[in-house]
Amino acid sequence: MLEKVLTNERKKVKKIMPILLFILCVIALAGFSGKFSLNPLTSEPSMGTAELSSVPFELDIQGKTPLAEQDAKTKSDAPQTVIIQVGNKRFTVILYDNDSTQELRERLPLILNMDELNGIEKFYFFSEKFPTDSKQVGNVKTGDLMLYGSDCLVLFYRSFSTSYNYTRLGYIEDVTGLANALGNGSVEVAFGVGD
Repeated sequence: MLEKVLTNERKKVKKIMPILLFILCVIALAGFSGKFSLNPLTSEPSMGTAELSSVPFELDIQGKTPLAEQDAKTKSDAPQTVIIQVGNKRFTVILYDNDSTQELRERLPLILNMDELNGIEKFYFFSEKFPTDSKQVGNVKTGDLMLYGSDCLVLFYRSFSTSYNYTRLGYIEDVTGLANALGNGSVEVAFGVGD
């Protein structure tokens, strides 16, 4: 007799299980977007403004895209950076999107002994070549990071006009103190991956 009662109860539970799952899904949706209710006139969902603090991301009601995914897209669209350190001074280089910069990032981290040239730049010759897209740049600005040819990395610490061709790699965001940090003559420069 007890077994028959238990069997009947299990059947009832199996019948209401889909309903319980539906209710749990509605509650979960309400947790992502605040209060969730059906408008009795239109049967369309309407969202409130309450938020649950335990939810790891917010939901963009219009596009139905989690804001965390949007943030990831924005971060991937953000420019890549390299950190340059000379002594105790650090500089952030914003990289251009090209094959040369991808190659440079793959070689990081690097510590290079860069030589002086003409009181305007520091340079280093690599043993392996980089892919290039060399163009006549016309004007070089303080903080520009470029390739001369396919194997010479050049960091400029003074602005000037030129007729030479370079492949642009990037530029230092804030050049304050760059010339002083690089000083006269050869200098050790560390290059590391930025954000």
